[in-house]
Amino acid sequence: MELLADDVLIYEGGGAEKSKAEYASHHLEADIAFLKGIKQSLSARSAKATGDMVLVTSQGVTKGTYKDKAINSTSAETMVLRLIDGQWKIIHIHWSSADIKPIVPTS
Repeated sequence: MELLADDVLIYEGGGAEKSKAEYASHHLEADIAFLKGIKQSLSARSAKATGDMVLVTSQGVTKGTYKDKAINSTSAETMVLRLIDGQWKIIHIHWSSADIKPIVPTS
């Protein structure tokens, strides 16, 4: 939470949370529970800096179990950080994922 700007904008699952306080009161607890039951592997990450801003993009695979549901998905994350009062703070996050469909052999 210390890394989030007070006015962070977080996009996840088609919705938006418009502050650190809103995220903490809504999705933070569920996100922590989700992360405890899964493993994430990073397949790509890049960062680009311009002045007082940094763009970080990541891709990976998420596997595990959450609420008795098997998770096997690709994931993408975009974070924008800004240098605020000498500290890097996250001002925007966008998380997305898609189920990995099993390959069905054709006859």
